Amino acid sequence: MKTVLIVGAGVAQKEGVLRAREMGYRVVATDGAIDAPGLMVADDFRVIDVKDISAHIALAEELNIDGVLSIATDVSLPTVQAVREHFNFPGLSLKPMLVGLDKQKQRDLCKQHGLLQPAYCVASDLSEVNELATTFDYPMIVKPVDNAGSRGVALVESPVDLQEMASRAFEYSDSGKVLLEAFVEGKELTVEGFSVDGVHHILAVSEKHKPKESPCVAIELAYPADLTTAERAAVEALMVNVYNAAGVDNSPTHAEVILTSDGPFFLEMGCRGGGFYVFTRTVEAASGYDIVGNWLRLAAGDLIEPVTARDRGVVLRFMVGTPGILKAVHGVESAAAMDGVDLGCFHAVGDVVPEFTNDGSRTGWMIVRGQDLKQAKEKADKVSAMVRFETEPI
Repeated sequence: MKTVLIVGAGVAQKEGVLRAREMGYRVVATDGAIDAPGLMVADDFRVIDVKDISAHIALAEELNIDGVLSIATDVSLPTVQAVREHFNFPGLSLKPMLVGLDKQKQRDLCKQHGLLQPAYCVASDLSEVNELATTFDYPMIVKPVDNAGSRGVALVESPVDLQEMASRAFEYSDSGKVLLEAFVEGKELTVEGFSVDGVHHILAVSEKHKPKESPCVAIELAYPADLTTAERAAVEALMVNVYNAAGVDNSPTHAEVILTSDGPFFLEMGCRGGGFYVFTRTVEAASGYDIVGNWLRLAAGDLIEPVTARDRGVVLRFMVGTPGILKAVHGVESAAAMDGVDLGCFHAVGDVVPEFTNDGSRTGWMIVRGQDLKQAKEKADKVSAMVRFETEPI
């Protein structure tokens, strides 16, 4: 029985821990929070900050582990890469890891290789933001150079909003830098993949839908995206070129692309699976490929299954409640009884339902499978009509 170290044990990582044990691996999980749900289901665990590299190397030596990985999170990647390199385990190399964590590096790299992307510039303070913003038309996008989950990302529609939006972006930037980007109009897509020894496999492409009131936060991912054969090929070719430029070798990948009348534009990428249940549930449902199991096999030095994919109809939809104290949730049991439907809530009765501003402020979720996308959407609409969040104003 091989032992794998999984760095990070939150809600999204818990399913990876369970899957590893189901496959016969002995799992050691770490997280800085003693109540992290993934710790409770591991064979062994330590409460260690996921950024503490030396403590993880010492733990790996103590327990004689056979591989290290993280599941659908950015924050653990530097530790995973350092442990991997120290023991010469399979996995992601340093260069692509650094590129995946820094949107400025991604922009600079694509510019160097002539890949289509929005016009951009980088600012280190608010005065620089004001100066550089004069080179853009409105609306424009402002975002932290180094954060995920739509935190600090905003669509700035006029100079009046620029200071407030840029200030928020700086709050979420560990590096103290933000990107200003030209707004590019088109069909927004997510691209999920798996790179093995530098060969990049695209497993699933979704069309992303956002509500008008929160234009930087996804409310639905619909698989497969409604693309022509030529459009799909162009999107895949763009991402293969991006991954080649970044030197991506062994990793799940998650990217965002916007399809315009001039072709696909690259927005951003990560050397990890998509957050929430995108990596642990949705990619396999949409492609038929066991991405979680094979990522575990790769990290442990075991043979992986040949990478194949075929499009299936899947809708990952998020539900948003009215801000306030959550008093009751109606219709969940009836909806969950429907064939091909998984769903749940992010908040318990008595919790505060926040205003919908980023990924972390959504109220509930559903993953709906169908024979094709049309059937999946019809079932998702039924679930949306059945589930209701009852809140009381604060």
